[in-house]
Amino acid sequence: MAGLGPWVPDGPDMPAVGIAVSGGADSLCLAFLAARWRRAVRALVVDHGLRAESGQEARLTLDRLHGLGIPADLLVLDGLMRGPGLADRARRARYAALTQACRQAGIVDLLLGHHADDQAETIVIRRRAASGPDGLAGMAWISSTADLRLVRPFLGFGKERLRATLRHAGLAWVEDPSNADRRAERARVRDALARDPDHAARAGRSAARAGRARMAADRDQAAMLAARAEYAPGGWVALPADLLSARILASVLRTVSGRDYPPPRQAVAALVNAPRAATLGGACLVPAGPALRRAGLVWLAVREESAMADAVPARSGACWDGRFVLWAPPGTVLDGVTFGAAGPVARWAPPGWRSRWPARAWRTLPALHRGGRVAAVPLAGICHVPDLAGVRIALLPGTTVAESGLFGDLPGGRTG
Repeated sequence: MAGLGPWVPDGPDMPAVGIAVSGGADSLCLAFLAARWRRAVRALVVDHGLRAESGQEARLTLDRLHGLGIPADLLVLDGLMRGPGLADRARRARYAALTQACRQAGIVDLLLGHHADDQAETIVIRRRAASGPDGLAGMAWISSTADLRLVRPFLGFGKERLRATLRHAGLAWVEDPSNADRRAERARVRDALARDPDHAARAGRSAARAGRARMAADRDQAAMLAARAEYAPGGWVALPADLLSARILASVLRTVSGRDYPPPRQAVAALVNAPRAATLGGACLVPAGPALRRAGLVWLAVREESAMADAVPARSGACWDGRFVLWAPPGTVLDGVTFGAAGPVARWAPPGWRSRWPARAWRTLPALHRGGRVAAVPLAGICHVPDLAGVRIALLPGTTVAESGLFGDLPGGRTG
């Protein structure tokens, strides 16, 4: 685990390391070994509520974890319905619940049970989908959001080794029958790889090579952005006339939109080849104003207003539009307050208020609303209601414009 650090010190007054646990062999083995590695761990058990047995299985998993001396919380997902795109919708809901639980518990490191077989499946699926070089790097040993590290210690180990570990320890696990449903592409790929172990091994080696290339490209991208772009706390990005590169523009648009994946590569490449105002993947590319142009920043990537999320009830820890998180001091009364887009600047800015950023960008800021009016826009330093003056809003996108994941070779010799 040293190669996946640094880790917070292991002590009673320090944050625990979180463990995402489904009850299956992979995540249960992860919890079992993590509890041997350090004392301060906390399991987060997710019940998707998609099968009649899922609640009982989640409680059984909690009992098993408690039997191992591992503190555990149950996260129940509401509102998931069967239908098109279920796997993707379930994954999004699961990660949102895990992220929220980690924030509430002060957890900054979350362990995930993905293993080498999962990695091989991912590579095959992405190759079939004509994924670009970054996608063919597969899953990272470490990937980071604004306030959470996602760590996958098992990417160098096959699932049979994990199951053998549980058998040796006398531990049982839950088998989810949906994992064998051949209507799902991943299940079909899993069966094919089981019949061709060499293919799985080649996929793993391919991911390692692509991972090394991706990290080198990430380093170059970070340096380029630092030198030639400007990222505003409000979530928009100013870019030079040449838009830097298709890879960089795709990352910028993904971060600005708050989405998990960048827009289609062909559409982004077309913009770089012929820069123009456009809406793409939940973000808009618009001409920058005179003040920015004098600084050599010609384009502005801002959130697409019509794609922004609806307002949500304001409470400490609430997340809006997948990008902004609200914190309120203890005792702050938020009854009747909602958390959503600021909207037209004339409705909340004081007379004579000026900025180098255009109104198009300011309208996408998060705001607190009360009684049908804008009560505060903390990121603009504006508050019309004194009892909300202590509320803070931070930009915490799920992905950053300059990623820093750990792919390829793990220090110590293993490869993903």
